Amino acid sequence: MSDAFRKFDLTGKTALVTGGATGIGYYMTRGLMSSGATVMVAARREDVLQQGAAKLRSESKAGDILCHSVDLSQRDSIKALSEHAIKAMGGVDIFIGNAGQDIFEKVEAISDDVIDRLFQVNTSANIELVRAFLPGMRKKRWGRIIFSSAGASLAAPAQDGMGIYSASKAALNSFTRTIATEAGHDGVTANALILGGYLTPMMAEHLALLEQTKGPAAAKGFTDSFASMMALGRMGRCDEVEGVIQMLASNAGSYISGTCMAIDGGLGAMLRPNPPPAEPVYPPPF
Repeated sequence: MSDAFRKFDLTGKTALVTGGATGIGYYMTRGLMSSGATVMVAARREDVLQQGAAKLRSESKAGDILCHSVDLSQRDSIKALSEHAIKAMGGVDIFIGNAGQDIFEKVEAISDDVIDRLFQVNTSANIELVRAFLPGMRKKRWGRIIFSSAGASLAAPAQDGMGIYSASKAALNSFTRTIATEAGHDGVTANALILGGYLTPMMAEHLALLEQTKGPAAAKGFTDSFASMMALGRMGRCDEVEGVIQMLASNAGSYISGTCMAIDGGLGAMLRPNPPPAEPVYPPPF
């Protein structure tokens, strides 16, 4: 193995990926395993966990995979996950907070319970897991913290109906910078990924519903319109996050910290008008 490729080697490292069995999280997990890491994936649905893990085992010839179910809206469940991960793997070297929740409603229509749940799942759960894993990273003087954030957390692509979701992700961006500052002297990096429009299972469900309720032309029109917001003129493939994760999680990315790194197909570079549509159809989160 050349010195360049050796920097990406994660043999002997352990990782936890929330939402790591499907969609973008699946390829994050696959990237870590392919680089040699032992990865624990966590998600709410046990059947999804087991199906994703079985597929990952068949695709990866390097690292190992473990599973644990978690409900990120419940603090007791989060604590159980962190304790199990530390016990089962001897600590967590790499934490990827990928799981999240969205809502598409005007601010005045959102209930208190929904607001609390969004901030708990998207922001507080990640803070709680970092608090659990950071002491072990500091002790080893090596650690990687990576969050899945969103273009909606930034000013340029903010949209109607995404106010609370955007705020929860913007808070995560700020937390990322804080952790990078507080833990940098101990060899720990922290970064957030600003994701663009990807062809995720969530997106596929949205398009299927749109096609069912409004017809194929509406679904195609939505996809074409969404793709036109990207500088590359197309939606992203979930596997296009894999290389970025391998870099940020390894020594190849050892001098990258405190960033909100866009892997958004150029969404953030675009400047387009955003007039209210005649019949609002709020897209899945960026």
